[in-house]
Amino acid sequence: MNKFEEIKGIIDLKKLQNERKHEIQNASDAELPKKYPMNILEEELHPETQYLKITKIIDRDDAKSFVFVPDESKGTSKLAYFQAGQYISLKLHIGKSYCTRAYAISSTPKQALSGEYMLTIKLVKNGYVTPYIWENWKVGTEVAASGPAGQLFYEPLRDKKTIIAGGSGITPFYSMAGAIADGTIDANLIILYGSRTHNHILLGEN
Repeated sequence: MNKFEEIKGIIDLKKLQNERKHEIQNASDAELPKKYPMNILEEELHPETQYLKITKIIDRDDAKSFVFVPDESKGTSKLAYFQAGQYISLKLHIGKSYCTRAYAISSTPKQALSGEYMLTIKLVKNGYVTPYIWENWKVGTEVAASGPAGQLFYEPLRDKKTIIAGGSGITPFYSMAGAIADGTIDANLIILYGSRTHNHILLGEN
Protein backbone atom coordinates (compact mmCIF):
# COMPACT_ATOMS: atom_id res chain seq x y z
CA MET A 1 0.00 0.00 0.00
CA ASN A 2 1.46 3.37 -1.00
CA LYS A 3 1.22 6.60 1.01
CA PHE A 4 -1.69 7.92 -1.08
CA GLU A 5 -3.77 4.78 -0.52
CA GLU A 6 -2.99 4.86 3.22
CA ILE A 7 -4.15 8.51 3.53
CA LYS A 8 -7.30 7.78 1.47
CA GLY A 9 -8.10 4.83 3.74
CA ILE A 10 -7.83 7.04 6.85
CA ILE A 11 -10.09 9.69 5.27
CA ASP A 12 -12.70 7.07 4.30
CA LEU A 13 -12.65 5.66 7.83
CA LYS A 14 -13.15 9.10 9.38
CA LYS A 15 -16.01 9.77 6.97
CA LEU A 16 -17.67 6.46 7.94
CA GLN A 17 -17.29 7.27 11.65
CA ASN A 18 -18.92 10.68 11.16
CA GLU A 19 -21.81 9.14 9.19
CA ARG A 20 -22.43 6.60 11.95
CA LYS A 21 -22.34 9.27 14.65
CA HIS A 22 -24.87 11.33 12.69
CA GLU A 23 -27.22 8.33 12.28
CA ILE A 24 -26.98 7.44 15.99
CA GLN A 25 -27.66 11.01 17.10
CA ASN A 26 -30.67 11.33 14.78
CA ALA A 27 -32.11 7.86 15.35
CA SER A 28 -35.71 7.51 16.50
CA ASP A 29 -36.25 6.86 20.20
CA ALA A 30 -39.35 4.77 19.47
CA GLU A 31 -39.44 1.39 21.20
CA LEU A 32 -38.41 -1.53 18.99
CA PRO A 33 -41.22 -3.92 18.03
CA LYS A 34 -41.53 -7.02 20.22
CA LYS A 35 -42.35 -9.09 17.14
CA TYR A 36 -41.18 -8.56 13.58
CA PRO A 37 -43.30 -9.38 10.50
CA MET A 38 -41.30 -12.54 9.78
CA ASN A 39 -41.84 -13.77 13.36
CA ILE A 40 -45.58 -13.16 13.07
CA LEU A 41 -45.73 -14.99 9.71
CA GLU A 42 -43.76 -17.94 11.15
CA GLU A 43 -46.20 -18.23 14.07
CA GLU A 44 -49.19 -18.11 11.69
CA LEU A 45 -47.78 -20.81 9.40
CA HIS A 46 -46.30 -23.06 12.09
CA PRO A 47 -48.25 -22.62 15.34
CA GLU A 48 -47.36 -24.96 18.18
CA THR A 49 -51.06 -25.20 19.10
CA GLN A 50 -54.24 -24.18 17.30
CA TYR A 51 -57.46 -23.93 19.28
CA LEU A 52 -60.44 -25.08 17.25
CA LYS A 53 -64.18 -25.35 17.68
CA ILE A 54 -66.56 -27.75 15.89
CA THR A 55 -69.29 -25.98 13.89
CA LYS A 56 -70.67 -28.87 11.86
CA ILE A 57 -70.68 -32.68 11.89
CA ILE A 58 -71.52 -34.72 8.75
CA ASP A 59 -72.47 -38.34 9.41
CA ARG A 60 -71.05 -40.79 6.86
CA ASP A 61 -72.18 -44.16 8.36
CA ASP A 62 -68.94 -45.52 9.89
CA ALA A 63 -67.15 -42.19 9.48
CA LYS A 64 -67.83 -38.56 10.32
CA SER A 65 -66.60 -35.27 8.90
CA PHE A 66 -65.96 -32.58 11.50
CA VAL A 67 -65.78 -28.94 10.41
CA PHE A 68 -63.61 -26.71 12.61
CA VAL A 69 -63.19 -22.94 12.88
CA PRO A 70 -60.71 -20.94 14.99
CA ASP A 71 -61.59 -20.68 18.67
CA GLU A 72 -60.96 -16.96 19.17
CA SER A 73 -61.82 -17.19 22.87
CA LYS A 74 -58.66 -19.30 23.30
CA GLY A 75 -56.48 -16.98 21.20
CA THR A 76 -56.61 -18.59 17.72
CA SER A 77 -57.83 -15.92 15.30
CA LYS A 78 -57.03 -17.68 12.02
CA LEU A 79 -56.18 -21.19 10.85
CA ALA A 80 -52.69 -22.03 9.65
CA TYR A 81 -52.44 -22.46 5.90
CA PHE A 82 -51.44 -25.94 4.73
CA GLN A 83 -50.49 -27.97 1.66
CA ALA A 84 -53.19 -30.34 0.40
CA GLY A 85 -52.26 -33.77 1.76
CA GLN A 86 -50.92 -32.58 5.12
CA TYR A 87 -52.31 -33.49 8.55
CA ILE A 88 -52.84 -31.99 11.98
CA SER A 89 -52.35 -33.81 15.28
CA LEU A 90 -55.23 -33.55 17.74
CA LYS A 91 -54.33 -33.17 21.41
CA LEU A 92 -56.84 -35.23 23.39
CA HIS A 93 -57.58 -35.69 27.09
CA ILE A 94 -59.41 -38.99 27.56
CA GLY A 95 -60.11 -39.91 31.16
CA LYS A 96 -56.79 -39.59 32.96
CA SER A 97 -54.76 -39.98 29.77
CA TYR A 98 -53.37 -37.46 27.33
CA CYS A 99 -52.70 -38.55 23.76
CA THR A 100 -52.35 -37.23 20.23
CA ARG A 101 -53.73 -38.57 16.95
CA ALA A 102 -52.82 -37.36 13.46
CA TYR A 103 -55.57 -36.96 10.86
CA ALA A 104 -55.21 -35.74 7.28
CA ILE A 105 -57.11 -32.54 6.51
CA SER A 106 -59.81 -33.44 3.98
CA SER A 107 -60.80 -29.86 3.13
CA THR A 108 -58.81 -27.66 0.76
CA PRO A 109 -56.18 -25.01 1.53
CA LYS A 110 -58.55 -22.33 0.16
CA GLN A 111 -61.08 -23.31 2.83
CA ALA A 112 -58.41 -22.71 5.48
CA LEU A 113 -58.06 -19.15 4.18
CA SER A 114 -61.83 -18.82 4.72
CA GLY A 115 -61.44 -20.10 8.30
CA GLU A 116 -62.38 -23.79 8.01
CA TYR A 117 -60.69 -27.16 8.37
CA MET A 118 -62.49 -30.44 7.82
CA LEU A 119 -61.29 -33.77 9.23
CA THR A 120 -62.99 -36.96 8.05
CA ILE A 121 -62.46 -39.68 10.64
CA LYS A 122 -63.38 -43.36 10.32
CA LEU A 123 -64.69 -45.18 13.39
CA VAL A 124 -62.44 -47.93 14.76
CA LYS A 125 -64.96 -49.81 16.91
CA ASN A 126 -62.42 -51.43 19.22
CA GLY A 127 -60.11 -48.44 19.17
CA TYR A 128 -59.25 -45.99 21.92
CA VAL A 129 -59.71 -42.54 20.37
CA THR A 130 -62.48 -42.76 17.78
CA PRO A 131 -65.10 -44.30 20.13
CA TYR A 132 -64.38 -41.38 22.50
CA ILE A 133 -64.80 -38.92 19.62
CA TRP A 134 -68.11 -40.50 18.58
CA GLU A 135 -69.40 -40.36 22.14
CA ASN A 136 -68.22 -36.87 23.10
CA TRP A 137 -67.72 -34.59 20.11
CA LYS A 138 -70.65 -32.34 19.31
CA VAL A 139 -71.17 -28.94 17.67
CA GLY A 140 -69.41 -26.48 19.96
CA THR A 141 -66.79 -28.94 21.24
CA GLU A 142 -63.38 -27.30 21.68
CA VAL A 143 -60.32 -29.15 20.39
CA ALA A 144 -56.60 -28.37 20.54
CA ALA A 145 -54.45 -29.29 17.53
CA SER A 146 -50.96 -28.87 16.16
CA GLY A 147 -50.07 -26.85 13.10
CA PRO A 148 -50.12 -28.63 9.71
CA ALA A 149 -47.33 -31.14 9.10
CA GLY A 150 -46.28 -33.94 6.75
CA GLN A 151 -44.55 -34.33 3.40
CA LEU A 152 -47.43 -35.94 1.45
CA PHE A 153 -48.17 -33.00 -0.83
CA TYR A 154 -47.55 -31.97 -4.42
CA GLU A 155 -44.37 -29.96 -4.99
CA PRO A 156 -43.93 -28.92 -8.66
CA LEU A 157 -40.14 -28.57 -8.25
CA ARG A 158 -39.94 -32.16 -7.00
CA ASP A 159 -42.88 -34.10 -8.44
CA LYS A 160 -44.17 -34.97 -11.89
CA LYS A 161 -47.38 -33.26 -12.93
CA THR A 162 -49.41 -36.48 -12.84
CA ILE A 163 -49.92 -37.76 -9.29
CA ILE A 164 -50.76 -41.47 -8.93
CA ALA A 165 -52.17 -42.37 -5.51
CA GLY A 166 -53.12 -45.83 -4.26
CA GLY A 167 -54.32 -47.50 -1.07
CA SER A 168 -57.25 -47.37 1.34
CA GLY A 169 -56.74 -43.86 2.78
CA ILE A 170 -58.60 -41.26 0.76
CA THR A 171 -58.66 -38.07 2.86
CA PRO A 172 -55.31 -36.49 1.81
CA PHE A 173 -56.09 -37.14 -1.86
CA TYR A 174 -59.62 -35.80 -1.42
CA SER A 175 -58.00 -32.54 -0.32
CA MET A 176 -55.63 -32.66 -3.33
CA ALA A 177 -58.54 -33.28 -5.71
CA GLY A 178 -60.36 -30.26 -4.29
CA ALA A 179 -57.22 -28.12 -4.58
CA ILE A 180 -56.83 -29.16 -8.23
CA ALA A 181 -60.50 -28.38 -8.91
CA ASP A 182 -60.28 -24.89 -7.38
CA GLY A 183 -57.00 -24.04 -9.13
CA THR A 184 -54.68 -24.08 -6.11
CA ILE A 185 -52.69 -27.00 -7.58
CA ASP A 186 -51.84 -27.33 -11.28
CA ALA A 187 -51.57 -31.12 -11.59
CA ASN A 188 -53.39 -34.28 -12.61
CA LEU A 189 -54.53 -36.87 -10.06
CA ILE A 190 -55.14 -40.59 -10.63
CA ILE A 191 -56.52 -42.47 -7.61
CA LEU A 192 -56.44 -46.27 -7.27
CA TYR A 193 -58.67 -46.64 -4.24
CA GLY A 194 -59.72 -49.86 -2.55
CA SER A 195 -62.72 -50.53 -0.29
CA ARG A 196 -64.26 -53.77 1.02
CA THR A 197 -67.75 -52.90 -0.26
CA HIS A 198 -69.32 -50.14 -2.34
CA ASN A 199 -71.21 -48.89 0.72
CA HIS A 200 -67.95 -48.34 2.56
CA ILE A 201 -66.37 -46.02 -0.04
CA LEU A 202 -65.48 -43.07 2.15
CA LEU A 203 -66.55 -39.71 0.66
CA GLY A 204 -67.88 -41.61 -2.37
CA GLU A 205 -71.06 -39.54 -2.47
CA ASN A 206 -68.95 -36.45 -3.16
